[in-house]
Amino acid sequence: MRICFYGTDAEITRLCERPALALLGPQRSQPVLVFELFNVRITTDPYGSLFRLAADLTEVKESNP
Repeated sequence: MRICFYGTDAEITRLCERPALALLGPQRSQPVLVFELFNVRITTDPYGSLFRLAADLTEVKESNP
């Protein structure tokens, strides 16, 4: 899955510092899904001071030993 985020320098930096991204399901009974970012590309927004982060996501599967 490919995602894009727009944000300030501080927001994009904060996002890149995290090894994983957790997404909540629309219902409280659904589990939290954890994704890892890879193929990250950051570009500047030509219309302002925002940055654009584009990345691919891969779901992190829970492993039970």
